[in-house]
Amino acid sequence: MFKEKNKQRTIIAFMNSFSSGKSGGDMVFIEIAKRLVDFSIIVVTSKLGSKLCKENNLQVKFVITTKENAFKNTILIYIKRIFIGLFVKITITQDTLFLGTSDFLPDVLPIILLKQRSKNTKWIQHIFHLIPKERKISFYSQKLSFAIIKKYADLVIVDNNLLKDDLIKLGFQKHKVVLNYPGLNIEYLKTIKQSTTNKFYDAIVMAQLRKSKGIFDLVEIWSMVCKIIPNAKLGIIGKGTEDVLDAIKTTIKNYSLEQNIDILGFLPNDQAFQIINNSKIFTTPSYEEGFGIAALEAQTLGLPIVAWALPIFDEIFPQGMITVKIGDKNSFAKEIVKLLTEKDLYKKLSFSAEINAKRFNWDYTAEKERNMINAFY
Repeated sequence: MFKEKNKQRTIIAFMNSFSSGKSGGDMVFIEIAKRLVDFSIIVVTSKLGSKLCKENNLQVKFVITTKENAFKNTILIYIKRIFIGLFVKITITQDTLFLGTSDFLPDVLPIILLKQRSKNTKWIQHIFHLIPKERKISFYSQKLSFAIIKKYADLVIVDNNLLKDDLIKLGFQKHKVVLNYPGLNIEYLKTIKQSTTNKFYDAIVMAQLRKSKGIFDLVEIWSMVCKIIPNAKLGIIGKGTEDVLDAIKTTIKNYSLEQNIDILGFLPNDQAFQIINNSKIFTTPSYEEGFGIAALEAQTLGLPIVAWALPIFDEIFPQGMITVKIGDKNSFAKEIVKLLTEKDLYKKLSFSAEINAKRFNWDYTAEKERNMINAFY
């Protein structure tokens, strides 16, 4: 926590793209904002977004755009949020700083319009990863967003060096793209106790449930694990749309894994982390990751990771993680079986996982971003 008290200035943060569950980007903003005690912060978001902020102890002023109780039709909701966001009534002064918590259009488009009200305002934009071409609507939306950010944002903050290099290749000015790693609440995570009442899982995954996160791969992988360890249990923590959840359940049924896989849904932090702490292995079968906060949180609790070999993991997880060539499900399953059956290997990776996670701290991350903001004044 910061003790220095400067003249209070205003940050108008757009978290207007929040959908459901909690993404790494949402938590980056929330954890940093909680530590910017010498700024007045206004968060433009939905009712759902404000609920997530409050659940994670972020006490600021909220400007609510949409009030739906469940996130269903992404395109229609985003169009509505963009329109409302363009006309929010907020006092803007020369000391105002706009903060984009994501590069999605409901955050970017309102900022560029509001910024025109006072030419001397500044805009800091967070970008977390490049969306693959396979997600066509999101991919082309990001291209539009990037065109605006490149021209008008004063600073772009990224969470890994690989992304920094990619953005520079896409035409972003090198001096405007800076690195700031996300952090971890290590002190909080260390208070999580193992419980004899919660279910025990051999492996656990926590992610937004969509195809790009590899959830369907994991079901097939688990069927291979169960051929070697018939009673192996997998827990899936996360929120997804009804059609994705139905598809996951159907896939589980097709592999006759109803007794081996539990879909746990979205869980509050205490409950989710207690279940993770009661598990042996954390899996990350995702095909796209900007950083991997959930995996680092699991490492803090001593869980080794098995993941697809994404380039970003070389930087963030030099130890405590086993990576497998993307798409090689058989090898992925074999690595899980090894960790579950070879005690010495498990102990070694569990120890190195905790060492790796200790490199990341929210107080340091927030202080670095605070200094970036102060550089504008």
